[in-house]
Amino acid sequence: MRTPRFSIVLPTKGRSFLVGHAIRSVLAQTFADFELIATDNDDGDATRLAVQTFGDPRLRYVRTGGLNMQDNWERGAAEATGEYLLILEDKQMLKCTALAQLLGHIDRFQPEVLRWTSDSFDDELVPARIRRGKGDGSVAMVSSDALLAGFLGDLRQSYKNTLPLPQLACLRRSVLDRIKTGPMGRLFHPVSPDVVLGLLLLNETDRVCVIQSSLVLYVSSKHSNGRSVTHKGSTGQQFLKQLPGGQGDTYDHVPVKCVNVPGSIFNDFQRLRGKVGGRLMRHELNWTKYFVECFGALLGPMAAGVDMAPELAEWKRALAEQPAMVQESVRAAIAAQRLKVPSNSSLARKKLARALGLPRLTRTMKHLIRGRLKHDPEWRFTDPIAYYEWECEQARAADRSAARQ
Repeated sequence: MRTPRFSIVLPTKGRSFLVGHAIRSVLAQTFADFELIATDNDDGDATRLAVQTFGDPRLRYVRTGGLNMQDNWERGAAEATGEYLLILEDKQMLKCTALAQLLGHIDRFQPEVLRWTSDSFDDELVPARIRRGKGDGSVAMVSSDALLAGFLGDLRQSYKNTLPLPQLACLRRSVLDRIKTGPMGRLFHPVSPDVVLGLLLLNETDRVCVIQSSLVLYVSSKHSNGRSVTHKGSTGQQFLKQLPGGQGDTYDHVPVKCVNVPGSIFNDFQRLRGKVGGRLMRHELNWTKYFVECFGALLGPMAAGVDMAPELAEWKRALAEQPAMVQESVRAAIAAQRLKVPSNSSLARKKLARALGLPRLTRTMKHLIRGRLKHDPEWRFTDPIAYYEWECEQARAADRSAARQ
């Protein structure tokens, strides 16, 4: 049996209304040497029926059902036979020239790991809008040590623009095999399987091919485990219950003993480095960054009306136990970034403005002025599929122009 150049694994659960977009985006690739594996972790038939509407022989359906998130991802990776692996989330669409672009970078740099940025469709807003990923289109090989240093210590960089997260990365089989035969024994682990694999990849390879452009589009912001955890939603609470040690698995190696996304990510690092050693042991977490990011993660839900008073009290307690130098550094960084807890009057004004429809009116005007008059793509489209098709046509036109020259 011939080995495809790329394996795209599409893990999904209960999102039959989204998974078709992801599948279509893969089948529309301008480079056709791939296999697409949909691992359906649901117990109903809706996703199976959605997948079976596609008759392409490159698409394979695998019913899993009843697994936790990391096991479903692991099963998909185990089914892959290609030279390179991509994880495509069910709420993503792969831009139509993505595989062709990756092939060019692979031929040029011969990397084990490539990573890129993303565009997203913010459907939490009314009217909704596109948010384009930042990037100048450059491509460079960057040392894994530099990426780890940015992730752990640079207050200007987040895990999303430093770690090679598997849903924003292309991974050669050789590095995946080394990870699976290493101390961890598999690719995906709780709490954040994408973050943990990103760290394991940096531990196993010296350099990463960093592509400063978006190769995927998130077609929805509403359907996110991270968002549900942050806003104390039912999906997030169920995710936490499924962890081996419950929600304590998100903070058992860090000072702030409450659930928040940055805290759980740095907690994963603290736990992982002691298990695998290697390059991870050369790097230390900057505790100023840890406390600042945890604090910032509490503010968004507060502004949305979520009661974060217990979490804020826990953050203050943990900070008070730190050395004076850390406390001073954290307060200085928070002041420099102008982060502050919203006052009751501020929250009341925002609630009144929402009731009066003022934010919606403002966004509608921006769609009119920036989108229709200035043709700004971020405000021109209120539908992610229309934006995706426009982007693909732009890419195809650029390829045709390059071919003529």
